[in-house]
Amino acid sequence: MSAAVNLLKREIVDKIDGLPKADIRELRNFVVFLEMKNILPQIDTSQAYFWSKKWQKMEKEVDKDKKAGRVVGTGKARDLLKALKRAA
Repeated sequence: MSAAVNLLKREIVDKIDGLPKADIRELRNFVVFLEMKNILPQIDTSQAYFWSKKWQKMEKEVDKDKKAGRVVGTGKARDLLKALKRAA
C-alpha cells in the first residue's frame, strides 16, 4: 500500500474518532451500502442517501401523512406550489 493511501486512511480514522455515535452509525450504514453496490449494481450510488435509515424513516412518515390526508392537493410538489400561490 502506498504512503498516500496510508495517510488518507489515518486522516479518515482521525475524523471518525470525533464523530457522535449517531453519525458513526450512519457512516457504517453507508459503508455497508457501498459494499452492497457490488452485489446490487442496479442501485445508483448517487442515490445512496435514499437508502439511509434516516431517509427511509422520513419516507414512512410521508406515507402515513398521505394516508391520513395530511397533504395539500395530491401531495406532489407542483400542487403544493400552486396552493401556496393561491393562498398568498
